[in-house]
Amino acid sequence: MRRCLVPIVLALAVLGCGGPDPVSTGVPGGGEGAAGAGDPPGSTTSSTSPTTLAPADTTTRPSTTTARPSRERTSGTSASATGPASTSTDPTSTSTAPTSTDVPSSTSSSPLSPPLSPPLSSAVPSAAPAAVVHPDDEPIFDGEPLQPFVDLAALPTGWAAFDLTLADALIRNGNTAASVAVAIDGEVVHRSAFGERAPGDPAEPVDRFRIASISKTLTAITLLQLVEGGVVGLDEPVGGRIAAHVGVTDPSPSTAAITIRQLLHHTAGYGKFQSVFFGGQAADCAEAARIGLSRSPSSPGSYTYSNMGYCIAGMLIEALTGEDYDDAVYEQVLAPLGISGPRLAATFDPGPDEVLHPTTLGRNYMEALGPAGGWIATPEDLVRVFDALDPTTPGYKPLEAATLEMMKTPVGGQRGQRGYGLGLLLYGGERYGHTGTIEATHAMVMNRGDRVTWAITVSGPYPDDTPRLESIINTAFAAGGFVAG
Repeated sequence: MRRCLVPIVLALAVLGCGGPDPVSTGVPGGGEGAAGAGDPPGSTTSSTSPTTLAPADTTTRPSTTTARPSRERTSGTSASATGPASTSTDPTSTSTAPTSTDVPSSTSSSPLSPPLSPPLSSAVPSAAPAAVVHPDDEPIFDGEPLQPFVDLAALPTGWAAFDLTLADALIRNGNTAASVAVAIDGEVVHRSAFGERAPGDPAEPVDRFRIASISKTLTAITLLQLVEGGVVGLDEPVGGRIAAHVGVTDPSPSTAAITIRQLLHHTAGYGKFQSVFFGGQAADCAEAARIGLSRSPSSPGSYTYSNMGYCIAGMLIEALTGEDYDDAVYEQVLAPLGISGPRLAATFDPGPDEVLHPTTLGRNYMEALGPAGGWIATPEDLVRVFDALDPTTPGYKPLEAATLEMMKTPVGGQRGQRGYGLGLLLYGGERYGHTGTIEATHAMVMNRGDRVTWAITVSGPYPDDTPRLESIINTAFAAGGFVAG
């Protein structure tokens, strides 16, 4: 009987079906620090040629009258309820005769294409991705059943296998929607969506998800641009200026002394303030900042992951620019990258091309978080922003090289170590990114340090530990025959 089961077991192994949950590789200390996380499908596929999504380098800043995203439903790839909607450029495709751009040779510089003799720790051949059939899925028969013939050559490979693995891991485990994007050298080579934007409405790659604390990176980039422009100093006391902007008339000396470096490093001395952001004590970020600035920081200089610090940082952007916070982010960061879809969203009532995240009635954390966690965006938007922080890839770079080095140096540590930088989670070596976790929301973006940047956004409860998205996507890379990182 075992011999007869071999074709089926091999087929399931290639598909990655029924495999064990990936094991988390962990993240730097501090984590998300957001309460309300973890409260208790798809489409047709089309292929497109690569599109350069990051515009050429320019130092010219856009006008303050930036065009904002249209709220009308955009046309996109149609979708059914059975599979992922995706567009991709497959570097391992064999549907046409191989060329230097279609199928990289053994000397190709494509970081996703495995070499002829890949290190065991970094690549898995596409013919046998790492997967194990779950014991609960293996049938037990009293007699020997008739086994159908399985054509292994017909099983999906490349991006099709990548999508199938992600959809199986994310949608089967109770999420309502998920989406992914992958970029190489600043060029988005694949994007896909799974599940439903709303009941009966299939998700598409253009749909925006909550990104939660990944919002902090947008806030950090914008504020650091103001530092580069000489508007304010990185270590200049700014607490008094922020307090005046939000209406706190007599801040304590320790409040007045806080700096931008402290706010972005989570060392300003502010705690979690969970009831303020997740318990309805503040209607919006401005009110939350008033609460925070009315109290003296408890332990300035020590690291405590805090949404309050980034809410206050957003209010400083308004005080320095005279603009609404989100308008300043568009002017300084998003518009120069050609990005027009992200926005600060409300906790309820998503608009066109926006995913419904199951939410407990009566909550308002999106409004309260604002600069600390209130943005929505697509995975493609995220990979373009985080790729722009990589000086080795082409395209517009919002910050100077020296500032990028500071962003990627962890508080209390050295360059290349794991920890928290200036608005970035640092995963060791050249790897950086951020995670985002709030109710029914899990998001992660990472630049792998090898010119590959990826992002995943999820609506739903899985995985309960957001950093596990890294091991989940690495399993998908391996299933497609790509180099995992």
